[in-house]
Amino acid sequence: MRPVTRQFLILSIFLGLSVTGFAQSSSDRPKNEIEVRGTVAVPGGEANFSGTNDAGSTLDFNRDFDFGNKLGFELRYTYRSENGKHKFQGSYEATSWDRTTTLTRSFTLRGQTYVANANIDGDLKLRTFRGMYAYRWGNEKVRFGPMVDMGVIDTRLDITGTTNSGTRTAEGSVTKFAATVGYDLDYDPTPRVNIFNNLGAIAFHHDRLFHTEGGVRFYPTHHFGVVGGYRYQRYRWVNDDNFLRISNHAPFFGGLYRF
Repeated sequence: MRPVTRQFLILSIFLGLSVTGFAQSSSDRPKNEIEVRGTVAVPGGEANFSGTNDAGSTLDFNRDFDFGNKLGFELRYTYRSENGKHKFQGSYEATSWDRTTTLTRSFTLRGQTYVANANIDGDLKLRTFRGMYAYRWGNEKVRFGPMVDMGVIDTRLDITGTTNSGTRTAEGSVTKFAATVGYDLDYDPTPRVNIFNNLGAIAFHHDRLFHTEGGVRFYPTHHFGVVGGYRYQRYRWVNDDNFLRISNHAPFFGGLYRF
């Protein structure tokens, strides 16, 4: 057998095995996935917990506290049905900021007036519980369809500082049931790569909710992978004169296990 013929035969066998392996790994893709993410949160927004529309009772997260970038975490579980049409997901996310700064102005929170030029300690916590269902059309490579999610978003702000009657601590919080509708997309160009995008939004009375994320998952082995991407969230709730508006955009990264 000539060397060129032998090389061509070896190459053909190798390509045939590669295609076979590709087909097997595509059809045998695990349906369950556990993902742990680190989220570099960049917050912004404002809040009023004092029951009055006085501008002096509205806190600005950037101007008054200068909450900076902070690493939080997210834990999520995903299940995809055998045919890929149904996708279920549950997640829990938590991020906390603790900032000590000098006030540039006086403001009122829960009846306590914190005075300008005094040191103040602000502790902001954002926690989210979320469940999602998506029904997707498509094939082995692309799945796209409508999505609905619902859950609870808890935002809590504690501040301690000097007031016009001494050092005081005040707390403002909003815990809201939240639901959005949108779409979910999965694109698998190869069995080792998953490109995803998810978006949800809703407007109800004075409340506004919007979230979106996109990224890439890479699976170097059958069961383990890494994930990275970017997301944006914006929530606004109004209850009489009390309101909260918070936005949070951030990159995320992490690891995952599928089975």
